[in-house]
Formats: sequence, C-alpha cells, structure tokens
Amino acid sequence: MIVAERPTARVILADPRDRVLLFRFVPPAPWPKEPSWHLPGGGIEPGETPAQAAAREALEETGHVLDPAALGEPVAVNEGTWSNEGRHFHTVSSYFFARVAAATVAPTVREDHVSEEWLNGNRWWSAGELAATRERVFPPGLAALLPDLLTGTRPVAAVRLHWTHD
Repeated sequence: MIVAERPTARVILADPRDRVLLFRFVPPAPWPKEPSWHLPGGGIEPGETPAQAAAREALEETGHVLDPAALGEPVAVNEGTWSNEGRHFHTVSSYFFARVAAATVAPTVREDHVSEEWLNGNRWWSAGELAATRERVFPPGLAALLPDLLTGTRPVAAVRLHWTHD
C-alpha cells in the first residue's frame, strides 16, 4: 500500500463573540460516514510554510485575510492516516489561532470537491456548544483548547491532539 504525505494547515477562527467557525462535511475512512464538522484549512502547497497555507486557505474558504506572520506558531498539531477512493494518506496537521472582525463567510475560491463528500453549511460555535455537542468535530480536543485561546493564552508549545475520536 502506497501512502502519500499530505500535510495540512487549519485555522481556529474566532469572531468578536468568541465563537469559532466550522464547516460541515462527511469524513473519509477511518471515520464513520456521517455528517461532521471541521475547521477551515487544507493541504500545504509546495514551497508554502504551514502559516502561509493556513492564511491562503482561510482566504479561499472564508474570505478573511490573515497575515501569516501574525499567526505565529501552531497552537496544536495532530497526525494520522486516512483514505479516500482507494488512496491512502499520512497527514500532519498544524492548527493556528486567529481573531476576525466579523462572523462572515465569503469564499474567494469555489472549490470542486468531487472526490470528497462535502456538505453545504457552516456554523459559528461557542466553546460551550462545542463542549456539549454529540456531533463529531475535528480535530478531537478542539473544545478543550478554546477557553485559553479565547482569553489570549497561547500554549508554550503546540498541544498534541488525538487523530481519532476514541
């Protein structure tokens, strides 16, 4: 089995009301094929730093302009394997935190996710809503990160999050 490396960068975007943006999707294997939620972000392109990829993806998916330098270091990381349509991947995901001035979503690029099961929909979630939900949220452990991040406390080193929800 050939496993391709696919590093990603994602952004925990917080609005003025301390809510974070998540998008609706159906995850690939090994997760159950049921609607779930994930942060804005995606694959790191050749030549990009994780912070540059996070800023690019945020602009493409949300319309929010972020300065890669202002993102700083990742606040969390996780890694694991997944598969889609017979292709297997190993991903190291870097998670950044940024505040935005408004709870808006205005994508600048229309992505064609023919091979993935993307659902329409996004939602701004409070930390309490994330902690209480029974819906699957990616990354696992996001709700536990939020209280400190929302009060301006960044971890000294990136927090290592689980890959799966077990």
